[in-house]
Amino acid sequence: MMKNKKLLYGIVILFLIGLSLFIWNSYQIQVRERKCGIENCHGLDITCGPNIPEVCDMMYMIGDNCRQYASCQTINGQCQLQKTMQFDACKVCVEKCTEDFDDDSIGLSQCESQCIE
Repeated sequence: MMKNKKLLYGIVILFLIGLSLFIWNSYQIQVRERKCGIENCHGLDITCGPNIPEVCDMMYMIGDNCRQYASCQTINGQCQLQKTMQFDACKVCVEKCTEDFDDDSIGLSQCESQCIE
């Protein structure tokens, strides 16, 4: 009779541990899905989603200054890129600089620095 109680308690404890792990895992998935932010660190092609880097490297790429005018927001349950008019103007300016100074990195850098208002 005593062995049956221990066995029953063991089964109940294992069940509760399994249930706890299942609930915790489900919670973590929901938290991850609720995150909404910029997923990439550099450039003008910004992607939004839950995979937000904890740290970005200090490398600079052309167009990085424009990123201050964009953000990711959850709208109607969807993580979406929100651009301001300043972002669009900055992006057009940087793309023009890239065309005009394709082989001149100093000229490109000087041109791009003037794209920020």
